[in-house]
Amino acid sequence: MKRSATILLVEDESALLTGIADLLQLAGLPYEIRVLTAANGQAGLRLMQEETPDLIISDIMMPRMDGYEFLAEVRRRPSWVHIPFIFLTAKAKRDDLLQGRRMGAELYITKPFATAELLELVESQL
Repeated sequence: MKRSATILLVEDESALLTGIADLLQLAGLPYEIRVLTAANGQAGLRLMQEETPDLIISDIMMPRMDGYEFLAEVRRRPSWVHIPFIFLTAKAKRDDLLQGRRMGAELYITKPFATAELLELVESQL
């Protein structure tokens, strides 16, 4: 029987949110994947109050609370510090990558992304 894993996916573009959620659930990873979805960092934090995910994948440029603010809030909570955090973003400048890493993101993937690469990195973090 496969181990289960919960992934929180935070993305403001609804088509991309749905597409990535479907990809993660249907990819054939060695986990039974459940995906929680949120359209911005505030919604992501609300979901995390109810359930702690095993992995977070977040965009950076979002309304209300961007990915950097969201990551900062996640890292402020001792019970959430251990959760691997992947930025999946169109912000491709070296400074953006460095800022994400300095703030505690484990990985940084730029859009457009290779499906196989995303799945490999997700598996490595779970």
